[in-house]
Amino acid sequence: MGPRTPDHPSSETGQRHRNRWPVTVALFMAASFAESLAWGHFTAFTPLYLRQLHVPADAVATWTGLMGALGLVGLPLLPFWGAWAERYGRKPVIVRSSVVEAVLFAVAAMAQTPWQLAAARMLSALAMGNTGVMLAVQSDITPARRTGLAIALVASGSSVAAAVGPLIGGFIAAGPGLRTLFWIDSAASAAGALLLMAFLKEEPRQRSTAKTGQLALSAVKDVMRTPAVRQLFLVFFLFALGIGMVQPFLPLWVGVAYRHAHLTTPLPVVIGLVFGVAGAALALGTPLLGWLGDRTGALTSLRLSLLGNAVGMVGQAWVAILDVIAVSRTVQGLFQGGVSANLMTLLAKVSPPDRKSSIMNLSILPQQLSWFMGPLLGTAAVDAWGLQAMLWLAAILTVGGALTAYMGLSRVQAHASSVAL
Repeated sequence: MGPRTPDHPSSETGQRHRNRWPVTVALFMAASFAESLAWGHFTAFTPLYLRQLHVPADAVATWTGLMGALGLVGLPLLPFWGAWAERYGRKPVIVRSSVVEAVLFAVAAMAQTPWQLAAARMLSALAMGNTGVMLAVQSDITPARRTGLAIALVASGSSVAAAVGPLIGGFIAAGPGLRTLFWIDSAASAAGALLLMAFLKEEPRQRSTAKTGQLALSAVKDVMRTPAVRQLFLVFFLFALGIGMVQPFLPLWVGVAYRHAHLTTPLPVVIGLVFGVAGAALALGTPLLGWLGDRTGALTSLRLSLLGNAVGMVGQAWVAILDVIAVSRTVQGLFQGGVSANLMTLLAKVSPPDRKSSIMNLSILPQQLSWFMGPLLGTAAVDAWGLQAMLWLAAILTVGGALTAYMGLSRVQAHASSVAL
């Protein structure tokens, strides 16, 4: 890798970067905002949409869990997106996700049966694999002393979407309707794709000449044989599994508390408020905890974030009282973004530079596995023990992730300290 100066890093070929890191932060924030806005709506309002598609009330929880698990079909492709980025270029892999999402949410808007909605959800198999590649680009072009802040700012695009998306979506769902909402999401995803095509430049890099399958297999091997990476993946999986269990079912839990509260405000608006306030906390906490990671060390900030997230998860499971759920969800949101931001910062530090795209793209594998396993495990737990018991199980898994980070990440600390970006 060519030498870097503090504010104008050069590419691995020794040439100046074609993208300015603050501009790329803004561009990736916008793309992440559009993506998370749409997925947030899909998650928050799927149970209500299923009722509009004539799913019986007693089958909504099962359909919700199964719908969330359909992302499994994209897991076999996950190692290949990073490999294709290394061989053919990062920009096409990044743009592809936004294009697929524009199609996906248009299909959702037109769905007339739950099976058609499931088909839309399955299209997510072709939308995976952009986050790690975006963060690889960002970490390569950003001065080392700004890496944590830059990654956190990119993640804050998702956080801001989590703040404003459900709230706006709740009012649209209660007014023009959910189909209109999904059409808006499709248009936002298309706008994100256009922004990326117009303003993101492919960086000068030494392209890999290895076969795609070899690159994908090498990335998997790098994960398995690097202790620091393995430990980070385990923490990320436990953290994401708990959230993956709760996320699809939280609107149903809010609905239980809503009925106890005897409110006159429409349920979609209440769901939007709960998710929106938590999203505002997420938008605030993500860059703050990323900045804290630059100042105190990413591992210290990661541990704090995992602890706060676990406290919020326990609070959500505690009791079906709307105020308690809303406050606990907000506490979780405040710390949730710090987990992802600091995990990615640590992973960027310990990943081999020549395969950073592949490994960082695989970094979302624990999250993707949790998106499959979480809804299925959640569905099984709800069917067996009820909704609140499932929430407690998810909270216990999240606490386990926090304890793992506190007790088992010494190798990550040593490895990250020895690597100069």
